[in-house]
Parts: sequence; C-alpha cells; structure tokens
Amino acid sequence: MYEGKNFFKKNTCFLIILIIASLSCNCFASTKILNVRYWTAPDHTRIVLDVDNEPFYVVTENENRIVLNFKNTSRDKSIPDEIILNKPGIKKLFFYNINDSAVKVELCLDEYQKAEVFKLKKFQDRPDRVVVDIMLMTPALEEELVKETLPAVKRQKIIVIDPGHGGDDPGAISRKRVYEKDIVLSISREIKKEINKIPGYQAVLTRKGDYYVSFSKRLQIAKDLEASLFISVHADAARNRKAKGSSVYCLSTGGASNAAAKLLANNENLSDIIGGVPGIEGKNEFDPIILNMFQTSTINLSKTYADTLINHLNRINCLKYKSVQEAPFNVLKLPDIPAVLLETAYISNPQEESLLRNSNFQKRLAAAVASSVSEYFIGTASVYENIKATEKQREKSKGKETATIQYKIKRGDTLSSVARRFDTTVAILLKLNNLKLRDKIYVGRKILVPLNTTGKNARRIYTVKKGDTLFSLAKKNTTTIQELLELNNMKRDDTLYLGKRIRLP
Repeated sequence: MYEGKNFFKKNTCFLIILIIASLSCNCFASTKILNVRYWTAPDHTRIVLDVDNEPFYVVTENENRIVLNFKNTSRDKSIPDEIILNKPGIKKLFFYNINDSAVKVELCLDEYQKAEVFKLKKFQDRPDRVVVDIMLMTPALEEELVKETLPAVKRQKIIVIDPGHGGDDPGAISRKRVYEKDIVLSISREIKKEINKIPGYQAVLTRKGDYYVSFSKRLQIAKDLEASLFISVHADAARNRKAKGSSVYCLSTGGASNAAAKLLANNENLSDIIGGVPGIEGKNEFDPIILNMFQTSTINLSKTYADTLINHLNRINCLKYKSVQEAPFNVLKLPDIPAVLLETAYISNPQEESLLRNSNFQKRLAAAVASSVSEYFIGTASVYENIKATEKQREKSKGKETATIQYKIKRGDTLSSVARRFDTTVAILLKLNNLKLRDKIYVGRKILVPLNTTGKNARRIYTVKKGDTLFSLAKKNTTTIQELLELNNMKRDDTLYLGKRIRLP
C-alpha cells in the first residue's frame, strides 16, 4: 500500500513537470523579425518588417508615435535598437525586447500622419510581412502634384508611360542580378524625354523612382489626366536563354493569343501581390461584367497603335512576334483609353540584357516609341480627311468600277496592317466595306480590298492563262502554293479558272 502511494506521488510530480515544461515552451518566441526595409513614394513612406511566421501584434497610436506590440516574437541580432530614417513622415525606428517572447516596435513620426498597418502573407520567395504605410499629403506635396498636372492638361495629347514593377516587385532578374524594374524605369525616362520633344505632346510617368504603384493607381493616373494613350513598359524573360525579341500586347477580354501570352499575363498580374498591395488575394480580376465595359473601339485603337509601334520596333531590334498579341493584362484595363504593353527585349538573354543596359539602345528605343506615337495620332486624325479625299476621287471616277477582291481577316490583323499589305489606305478600306473606325474586324470576317491595276501594285496582279496551275505559278514566282492561297484567300479546292485575276508576292 505504501509503495502504491509512493508510485502515485512520483508520477504526479512527473506530470506536473511536463505541464510546466510545455507551458514554458509556449512562452518562448514563435515568430522572429528577420529584417527591416523602407522606401518612399510620392504619397507614402513604407516600412516593411520581414518575419518568419504569421505575426501577432497590437497597434497603438499616441500623438506622433505608432507602436506595434508583438507577442511571442523575437528579433534578429542584426536589427539594432535604433534606426535613424529621416524619411518623409518618419524620423526614427526603435526596437525594444520586452522579454524573451515580446518585442515592441516604435515609429517616431515628423508630426501626426495617417498610417495604415497590415499583414502580407508569405508568397513565392517572400516571407510573411508587416507593413506600415505612412501616408503623405502635405501642402507642399499637393502643390507639387498640381504643378505637375496643370501643364499636362493644357497640352494637346497626354501620353502616360508606365514603368512596370518597382519597390518590392523587382520583375524579372537577369543572371547578372539586373532588375527589370530598374531597366524599364530608365527606358521610360528616355521615352518621356523623346515624346516631350514633339510639339503638342506631353508624357507623364506613373512612377519616378524605386517604389511600387498598384494597378489601380497606375490606371487612375491615366484617367485623371484624360490621357490619349497608355504604354506600360516591361522587359521579357524566359527559361530559354536564347529567347529574344521585342513584342507588343493589347488587352483581351477573352482568351490569350497563345500559351506564352497567357503565361506572361498571369505573371504580370501577380505584381500587386508581390508589390505589397493589401487585400488583393481572392479578387476576381476577370469578372465578365467588368470586361464587357471595354469598348470595341478602344481595343481596336489599341491594336492600331500596337501595329504602328511594332513597325518602328522592327527597325531597332528583332521581333518576337510580328503582329500584336492579346492577353488579359490587369494593367491595360482602361475602358476609354487605348493601352498597350511593350516588352522591350529579353533581360534573360545575355545579348539583349546588354542591349537593355546600353544607353544608346535605350535612346533609340525611346525614339522609336516617340515616332510611333506621332505617326499613330497623325494617322488616326487623317483617316477622316482621307475619307473625304477618297469620296472626291470616287466622284471624279463615277462610272468606273473599282476592282476588288475579298480578304479574310486573320489573327493579328488590323485595318492599318491590311491597308499596307494591299497598298491602300485605312480610309479606302472603311469606305469599301461601309465600316467605321470603331467597328470590330474579327478573325474570319471577309472584307473587300482594292485590286489596283496601275502604279506600283500593277506587277502584283496576274491574269490566269491557259495551262496555269498554282504549282507552276508558285515555281515561276519563287514562292509557295500556300503563300498564293493565303495571299488570295483561296482554298486548295478553289478553281483557278482562265482569266481570273490573282495577286502575286
């Protein structure tokens, strides 16, 4: 009996020790503050605390101080007790170890400022984060913003240049640790300089430094300035180091042009999450109701400009795609403003990375973009003048029929590209097909194109003679049967009858 009681006492003591041990374990920190980062944007200064686990904290505000009390938390030994910042809105940052399982972080502000404190979940290679945004809206800043926007309003055309990524979102990174965000900012500054040289035009950047601007803010800048055009500047990347070339994308309210375009859009659309915009997870960016807002005319104008831009890019660099590509990019969702995304070159390709870093190439690229902008607006404005001129010409040549052939619209076609292909003008195409500039030319649609029999186009027209076959014509003209079929919108089983007029390359 005595031994039984003794056994019970021993086991009871053992259980008590286990309980105390487990309780003491809970007292130790379960989260660690790893690092402190900070930077300033025009409207806020951001403080970021990287942590190794989901943090638990309480925020208190007292006059010019914001205090974050972290529970079950420690800090890395590399973080000092005091960090002097002297950034807009904030002077210093203090860290206090309350005990082995608590840390107090104190932010000393210049004066009372509105602040937003929020958590960001672990994403890709980025850890959990606690973010403090100190909002800046002083009279001096307001005056600066007014000075920047007033001249723009007085100008004829406002072109918004959007350097992609920034801040916590570096974009693509080359093997030499060159960041896309830095390259595209440098290129965008050059584009701004070149566009501002054109009388009647002014370029405005969505960001001027290394900080992140959300998609909604980028688009709002364009809306507030009533921009005439929006160009988002990026640098492409791929696992295949040999991938190269420039490309231009427009918004698609449906699917992407191809798998590569879809992948690119998916990656670019993650920028808000990577850049640290709160409340992004779970949002449906592809709501069909929202997508239906986008006017056909705006998308058509975007494609027209994209086509013009591609022609100018082709003079300074090879092209990844010779026609405009489409994908559902969040940064292009402007219902009333033509918008394109420019992939300047491949930062993952060693040769093109060197080009992107080269100041001469950046200037040539900027000049090409500026020239495309000028050509686009001159062309768009002159379409209606060309229509009038065409009508006068038709009046003079009444009784004479214009020879035409049918052309089936292919993926990537725009009215301007079709006009160039058939040595005509957009105005003539609109008139021949009773179209308006805002009308959509969908893939598979058949339109009439002029079949000129005089001038530089005459040598391309051939009247089929006895004994001619597609094979013999292809051989004589150093081309292929497939090219002849495509050039004349024919199928292999179409009859090549005597006297038929066809186009030759």
